[in-house]
Amino acid sequence: MEDRCLFQFEIIDLRLDTLETLAREQCQWNTRMEGRLSELKARVTSLPQLFSPETVHKERTVSGDDDERKATSASLSADRIESPASISPADDSTAPMCDYCFFFSHNCFPCPRCGREWYCSAACQRLRHRYHASRCGRQCALLGRLGSKFIE
Repeated sequence: MEDRCLFQFEIIDLRLDTLETLAREQCQWNTRMEGRLSELKARVTSLPQLFSPETVHKERTVSGDDDERKATSASLSADRIESPASISPADDSTAPMCDYCFFFSHNCFPCPRCGREWYCSAACQRLRHRYHASRCGRQCALLGRLGSKFIE
């Protein structure tokens, strides 16, 4: 009987040791996660300063007259890209709006394929491409079919 009682006490001690070990490990893990969380919070609070609309527009932009913008090909050449100083917000309501970042600017240029979407920079055009590509293809195909009916 005494052996059985000692055996049960040993089992209880092992369980307590296991629980203490698990509690210590959990506490250490929580401490590490709190440190990582505070580091991530610090990074997130600095992000709005890095990626505000002003800094997006300080990247590269396409310049040119309205006629040049209409004739822009699908691939933009490096000689047509200017410095960020050329970007200025629009002062009147006639300036087109970028379909990616919603920035009104006289430097906006239309989609070279369909002409229905406007972009203020090559970066905005690339970022919007995933959404616009399927719509652009359908619009061009539809316009092609309608145009051929009117020509005949």
